[in-house]
Amino acid sequence: MMTRKTAFTFIVGASFFLGGTTVVTATELAEKCVRCHGENGNSEKDQVPSIAGFSTSYFVDTMNAYKSGDRKAKKFQTEGHEPTDMKAITEQLSDEEIKTLGDYFAEQTFEPREQEFNSKLAKKGKKIYRKRCKKCHADNGNDPDDDAGILAGQWMPYLQTQLEAFKNGTRTTQPQKMQKQIDKLEEGDIEKLVNFFAKQQ
Repeated sequence: MMTRKTAFTFIVGASFFLGGTTVVTATELAEKCVRCHGENGNSEKDQVPSIAGFSTSYFVDTMNAYKSGDRKAKKFQTEGHEPTDMKAITEQLSDEEIKTLGDYFAEQTFEPREQEFNSKLAKKGKKIYRKRCKKCHADNGNDPDDDAGILAGQWMPYLQTQLEAFKNGTRTTQPQKMQKQIDKLEEGDIEKLVNFFAKQQ
C-alpha cells in the first residue's frame, strides 16, 4: 500500500518533461532549503525555524509575505556559502514552485528540538498560553491544522526573536487578533512562553 508521502513524491516527481517544459520535482526544490532549514525541514540551527509539518496554507502565506516584502527578511549565512535571505530566495520561486514546496513540507514529520528549558518558567508559560495563545495555537502549539505554524518544540532563540519582533512592532504580518494578545503580554511573559513551547519535546 502506498503511503501519503510516497504517493506525493511519486506524483510530483513522476515527470521531468511535460510539453517541452522542464518540471522540477519537489525534492529538487526542497534541496535549496536544506542548508538552512535542515533535512526534511527540521532545522539544526537555533536561529532558523523547523518548517517540517507546516500546513501548505501557512507555508505559502509566509513565503509570499517574504516575497512581497511585507515580512522583513534577515541575512543568514551558512558555512561555505554567501549570505542570503528569504526575500532573495522567494523572488527566485514561482507561485507554483512555492505551492509545491508547501505541499512537500506539509508531508514531512516535524521533530521537536531537544533543548534545555526552565521548568518553573514553562509552568508559568502554560498559564499564559492558555489565556493568550490557545485559541489559535491548539494542542500546546502542536497542531499544524491551525494554519499558524508549529510552536511546540521550535528552537527557543528563534521563538524569542519572533515574539519580541511582534511585541516591538518590527514584525507586522500577524493577524490583528494576535497583536491584541501580544500587546497584553507583560515583562517576562515572552520568556515564559518560550520555555513552555520548548518543553513540548
